[in-house]
Amino acid sequence: MTRHRPAEFSLPEVDAPRDVQLDQPPPGTTHVHHAIPNGSAAYASKSIFMQRDEGLPEYAERIFSQFLVFTVPSYLQHLVTGGDPDIPKRLHDIAALDGLRGWACLLVFNFHFFFTYTWDTHVGWGFNKQNFGVHKLPIIHLLFSGHIMVAIFFVISGYVLSYRPLKTIRNRSFEQTFTVLSSATFRRGFRLYVPSIVGMFCVLIAIRLGLYNYSDWVVAKGRTVTGTNEQNPIILRTTYIQLWDFYGTLCRLVNFWDWGLYYNNYNPHLWTIPVEFRSSIVLFVTILATCRFTTKVRLVLEFAILWFCMRWGRWEVVLFLSGLLLAEIDLINGIWNPSPTTIAEKQINTSPIRHFLQRRHREIWMATFVLGLYIGSSPNIGYPYTPGFVWLTYITPAPYPEPHRFPQTVGAVLIVASINNCKPIQKIFVNPLSQYLGQISYAFYIVHGPILHGFGFVLMYNIWGLTGRETNLQFLSGAAIGWSICLPIALWLADIFWRAVDLPSVKMARQLENRLLAQFQS
Repeated sequence: MTRHRPAEFSLPEVDAPRDVQLDQPPPGTTHVHHAIPNGSAAYASKSIFMQRDEGLPEYAERIFSQFLVFTVPSYLQHLVTGGDPDIPKRLHDIAALDGLRGWACLLVFNFHFFFTYTWDTHVGWGFNKQNFGVHKLPIIHLLFSGHIMVAIFFVISGYVLSYRPLKTIRNRSFEQTFTVLSSATFRRGFRLYVPSIVGMFCVLIAIRLGLYNYSDWVVAKGRTVTGTNEQNPIILRTTYIQLWDFYGTLCRLVNFWDWGLYYNNYNPHLWTIPVEFRSSIVLFVTILATCRFTTKVRLVLEFAILWFCMRWGRWEVVLFLSGLLLAEIDLINGIWNPSPTTIAEKQINTSPIRHFLQRRHREIWMATFVLGLYIGSSPNIGYPYTPGFVWLTYITPAPYPEPHRFPQTVGAVLIVASINNCKPIQKIFVNPLSQYLGQISYAFYIVHGPILHGFGFVLMYNIWGLTGRETNLQFLSGAAIGWSICLPIALWLADIFWRAVDLPSVKMARQLENRLLAQFQS
């Protein structure tokens, strides 16, 4: 199967090391290890890892103990340090969106786990008068279809990035609006790119350590990777050439002027990063351009800009601006700061339609949530020929380069809007598990791809070597075993990456901003 490799910087003509035989794995690759981000912190002396080893110097023992404690998941560290568990933080207004982001990232993991082994993740129930599996039914299919989750990510990003500036605008605090937008714009690049580049550099190190040799052989063998043949790290002959390839990859990754989608070989899932960055800049400019107008004028202008982007098929900007509009409407309706006015008082002098909407508020938003899930289930391939989704072709704008992005945009907007306006649905996303998944979601998004490529490919090759994959039962049983192993490992490493890279990068960007401001003001 042809592997699609995006154009890179010019390199010397060097062949990748393909001299291994395809009837057996390359020597010395029977085990796959992962490079774990390091970090250190002071921990209580009660740690179970603090047992003295007379064979180690005291400082080495201390560093090693701190490293071991750091590798323990954050929610279990109090058990090994002897300290108290972390006190849950008070939930902010839009905490449910954090939980939604966490679950969406988990479903992206499901999609990326399965789509390299089967095309079933891309098509819906009844497509081409076949494909009648239960797992392809609408809504159920969301468990394995990842594109709608990207749409949800972008709507959430648009909402979250707009929320605070819009609050200052509504308070007519334009100086504060400028400060908030300036800070968000300055820190946005660091927030998106620093963790991504560090994650890719970890992949580079793993490549040179030989941790991808076995998975590269599995991909070349082609007996298990029979679905989407996603970009896999290219093993070049020397470290020098590999570094030049990595440099060229970074140059293309940070080139947000290129509106095409770039799938790099070190972590192809990071194609969303430049897309998200440039969409964020468009969002900030839109807020800045419309901030001094009245609410009605601002809404009209925001709708007009959204329509313009939709007219030219810029689906990613449409998603961000949809988040902006949802935040604007929610602030207008005061859903996050409800007035003490009673429901009975609200119903005075209202029309029958408004009276019905107020009484059935919860049921209406629950129905909207289900409708969003249904429309968002639009398959990635062939939705105009899939029963239940054909009608969506008549409302999809012609300029959309990927037509399935439009119904998934509609579904994502309905899902986010219904969650914000329905307390019973919010409860699903504000529990401790959902909030934890939301906290580590960006780290999880970055690390899960390299784990699935470097470890998952090897694992599934060996599991299916034992169970077989000729029948549906064999395929599913092997996949279930592999998924049950890969998911905990990905979550564990995401927790470490979150504490070692993600959180420090946020802190670094804020400190850099404050230092530059202090230097300028002095």
